[in-house]
Amino acid sequence: MRADVIFVREVEEDVMHVPAYFTTMPQDVYCASDIDVDSITRDLITQVDNWNGRGSGFVIDRIVKFILCITKYRPLHGSSFIETPKHIAKKHCVVNVKNDDDMCFVWAILSCLYEPKNHKEKISGYVNQKNYLNVDGLKFPLDIKSIPKFEQLNPTISVNVLSEDSESRGFCIEYLSNQRARQHHVNLLVLDNGTSSNRHYVWIKNMSRLVAGRTKHCCATYVCNSCLHPFSRADLLTQHEPYCLRHPPQMVKYPNPEDPDKCTLKFRAHKKQFRLPFYLVCDFECFLTPTDVDDDTTHTYHR
Repeated sequence: MRADVIFVREVEEDVMHVPAYFTTMPQDVYCASDIDVDSITRDLITQVDNWNGRGSGFVIDRIVKFILCITKYRPLHGSSFIETPKHIAKKHCVVNVKNDDDMCFVWAILSCLYEPKNHKEKISGYVNQKNYLNVDGLKFPLDIKSIPKFEQLNPTISVNVLSEDSESRGFCIEYLSNQRARQHHVNLLVLDNGTSSNRHYVWIKNMSRLVAGRTKHCCATYVCNSCLHPFSRADLLTQHEPYCLRHPPQMVKYPNPEDPDKCTLKFRAHKKQFRLPFYLVCDFECFLTPTDVDDDTTHTYHR
């Protein structure tokens, strides 16, 4: 939700008008959860208070625009079998189990926990271990928002999920587990065939090979699960993780230093410019000094 607001303040015999823009955090609304109007109201009030927190005396004059954005949510989940893309298959970094059902999430987890020596892509190698996982109450194909429930049902397993950006050949962190010290950790990659209705989980056996090319280091690397940056030594990754985990997970991609249009920060929002050649915004309250005049009739406190 977005609100465009005009603030006003009286300055001697004139009135100052200042625009401000506020945006609330998105919400997931579905059959089991309705829109939280109170949360939106609190968010807007907090932003207004922060904007006017210095006591400049501005008050809301009017709301110019109030926009409610609604987008159909299509949860990311795994479904039937999809072949591994050639550019990923040649890295030999994933295990893709050929399933004929909607349980690809389970087979991907089992391929990590009970990796056979041969024929790792055959479902027959994991049928006997299927009951070792607790999937009570889970609906398959499993969507990503249900993975925390899977982790609750299986307290020795933590799961991270990535998806590929087909345009940049990079990766997005769809889910980063907050469980850091479990006995088994599984990294999964969600494949798709160009449609949002058919997706498939595979086990990432080697993260170093998957993100190879992000660094000039030719040997095996130690990859951060939160930003996917590869490090040449394990101790460097250990030093990096406490700082990286303070922020939301995302793959950091630096611009091409040889392309001046992409590596140089430029102002492109020309429509937001003021029509004056120079526009100064000054808060003169910071220059006020207390006065020693003690006059009850004028009530002068600062000069």
